[in-house]
Amino acid sequence: TILSNNGYTVHDLGKQVPVQAILDRAREVNATAIGLSALLVSTSRQMPICVAELSRAGLDIPVLLGGAAINRNFGRRAAMVENQPYAPGVFYCKDAFEGLDVVNVLIDPAQRPAMVERIHREAREFASQSAANDARAAQSSAKQQDFKVTVTRDVDVPAPPFWGPRTTPTRDVSFAGMFAGMDLKTLYRLHWGARGSGAPYDKLIREEFEPRRLRLEKEAESRGWLRPTGVHGYFPVQSEGQDLVVYDASVFPAGSLTPRGKLEEIVRFTFPRQEEREGLCLSDYFAPAESSKFDVLALQIVTVGHQADELQQALDKRGEYAEALFVHGLAVSAAEGLAEWLHGVIRKELALTPERGKRYSFGYSACPDLADQAKLFKLLKPEEAIGVTLTSAYQLVPEASTSALIVHHPQAAYYMVKAEA
Repeated sequence: TILSNNGYTVHDLGKQVPVQAILDRAREVNATAIGLSALLVSTSRQMPICVAELSRAGLDIPVLLGGAAINRNFGRRAAMVENQPYAPGVFYCKDAFEGLDVVNVLIDPAQRPAMVERIHREAREFASQSAANDARAAQSSAKQQDFKVTVTRDVDVPAPPFWGPRTTPTRDVSFAGMFAGMDLKTLYRLHWGARGSGAPYDKLIREEFEPRRLRLEKEAESRGWLRPTGVHGYFPVQSEGQDLVVYDASVFPAGSLTPRGKLEEIVRFTFPRQEEREGLCLSDYFAPAESSKFDVLALQIVTVGHQADELQQALDKRGEYAEALFVHGLAVSAAEGLAEWLHGVIRKELALTPERGKRYSFGYSACPDLADQAKLFKLLKPEEAIGVTLTSAYQLVPEASTSALIVHHPQAAYYMVKAEA
């Protein structure tokens, strides 16, 4: 909207667009620049892939990056392709107005070279500093072997109330519980764009954002543009090194961890292990195959439905851009709140105390491979159950949807695993 209002022709390709489609359209229209936005961490992982593909294709098109999930250093990291800055430039834009400023410079032959050179220099300096930090971390890790953690494998395994997937329809969802599970700081600052601090910020929240949130929550429930549903399930598993083997649940009687038939492996997850510090890996939190015991893995997928996307699109068409932004932000936050609510249901069904039952989402450090979403879909079948599908880049559709696995082990913790170069 900002670019269009300032005389630029914008080709909006929509959400969850495959990288190849972006490249093809850029060629077709001879694009001056490509803009990519990500509100979710998992989506942001596609940005460096797009830059790398542009480089391989030899396209001389600058890339603008933005969105709540990234920052300026992310942009500098994405700018490096095979240890060299992407020649046309990768520009992080904190908002649409900075994006306009960047495009204005890109079309000015007098100003463009200096800006591109600055971006190249910042990307090189950041890469050099990151390499130095990694080297120091490696040296520190070599001296800190005492940080390695031995995960207790002999723990009580909760027997699930049922095996396999089960759907929670909208009528059984607690809207109050879903809204209570939202992270309001993320909603206000990242999705709704609140700025500042102190008294002015508090006044903005109190007088504008809080009343708006309460109004939209009420309308979402009464008018049905949020239709929260979820599917979750329990599956028998054993670990083999860094692998977690998931078996056919149909041979396990309800409430029992002893199979009554021939075991069949359904899927296998492979999780990365920390090479530094504690040496953690998700598979360590489950009973090993050599113990002949079976463990339980809980999985969940939730969505607030397509209706929020449809409402946002209708508002955009009517020129009500601010309201569209608020609707979208609430929908994404509500999906996170719904995930927290269903997570609570799983804790209750497994009789876990509040500190047990950590939730991990694919695309984050402990389980970074988004392709594992396909395995999750094979187990929970959310296409049939709640209408959630996967894109070719393993992103969830509708956008306001989340997935996760839940680990019941009392030692389970959140941790970082260094990504491979």
